[in-house]
Amino acid sequence: MTNDLIKTYKITENRTLKINLSEDEAEALRALESKIANFVSGLPDDSTEDEDKRFKIIFQKSQNQENTYFLTINNAIGQIVLGNHIFNISPKIKDEHFIEIYNLDNDKRIWMEEDQGTAAKGEIFYLILNDFLNGVEKVVSKGIRKGYKHFEDELKYVKGRINVMDTTRNLLSGKLAIKSEFEEFSIDTPLNRLIKSALSVVKTLRGSKTLPFTSLDYLETLATKASILYNHFEFLPEYSSSDLKINVDRNTKYYEQALVGAKNILQSYGAEVTVGEITASARIMNTFNVVENGLRYYLNQNLPDNFMCNPGKTRIYSRDNKYSFEPDLVFRKINEVIAIGDIKYKYWTTQKSVSRSDVYQALAFTRAYKVEKAVVIGFSDSSFKPEFKYDKVGDVDYFVATWNTDENPKNASLNLLTQITNILESH
Repeated sequence: MTNDLIKTYKITENRTLKINLSEDEAEALRALESKIANFVSGLPDDSTEDEDKRFKIIFQKSQNQENTYFLTINNAIGQIVLGNHIFNISPKIKDEHFIEIYNLDNDKRIWMEEDQGTAAKGEIFYLILNDFLNGVEKVVSKGIRKGYKHFEDELKYVKGRINVMDTTRNLLSGKLAIKSEFEEFSIDTPLNRLIKSALSVVKTLRGSKTLPFTSLDYLETLATKASILYNHFEFLPEYSSSDLKINVDRNTKYYEQALVGAKNILQSYGAEVTVGEITASARIMNTFNVVENGLRYYLNQNLPDNFMCNPGKTRIYSRDNKYSFEPDLVFRKINEVIAIGDIKYKYWTTQKSVSRSDVYQALAFTRAYKVEKAVVIGFSDSSFKPEFKYDKVGDVDYFVATWNTDENPKNASLNLLTQITNILESH
């Protein structure tokens, strides 16, 4: 198969592309759609009710035109390869704005450079892979940090705290084994386990023969780089879902670039199916995680000193534990919670505005946290005026703030910060 037979498409997430496919190609894409749906349903995240958080492929056949289909990829960027068709999926908020938000949760700026292969043409997923690997190189050069890990083992010598009961049983039965609990200084930490597991993903990425040579060469370069770095973490166990909650502190700040990339990579998905002679593969990454983490980190670091924003997820439960409430943002003044915020990875215009369900959800969060301010944060063009969406429901002041993608990304971030600050300062 030669490169001039390859058909490349640029598709924006959450928008539908009309394409012509053979029956075998359509069947392969259906199989890929099913495989990804099964993966997503098994993720540990319990936010399945929010349409702006879950990624999925929606593939439908036209009722009127033969061999015509409609493809939509919701809340994900990356690439799908179907036979000789390549679909490059870009973010709905424009490439440069997505990269700006990714950088908000990252202590190093990433750029679309010419030597990054097709990433220079907007394949942001490859860009993030490369940024992650650069972060891991920084960790290795500065030193892989160790931490204390708790162990329980039966030893032939005394170490740490002895479990007297179990040790006595062993000795009475003729077994020379001292049951001990002890700690060891080890690189087996959540940060390093996340890096190891993400490196494992990158080093096993394989190109398709339908990829342009620039993409294929670039992918092989990334995989080789990951393999070399993997040697430093090889004997660590795989990460657990609880490890994804870990964040850097003052002593592990230099891990930040690697950690951001690792979390995003581990919550992305790679799949491949073959139907007849047609192979369909996907490398897609959930976009909501990047947006939520980037905006939360940015507000946490840049709000005025008299305000605070939670650095991670905050959840409270109803009295009988039947229901949980987990807004994306909890704003505080000293030790007092004053407002909740909910991030929506949605694009609002004069034609498509904040949904009633988004309003109801934010109001429910205010009741749970016993505050009288709610702000819903999303994305918009210049036609959308968030200040006109203010409302008062009972005792609750309801606000909307947006990241305006008609502005340059830096101004958009500063204007969002100004909106949030004004809302928190309002009476």
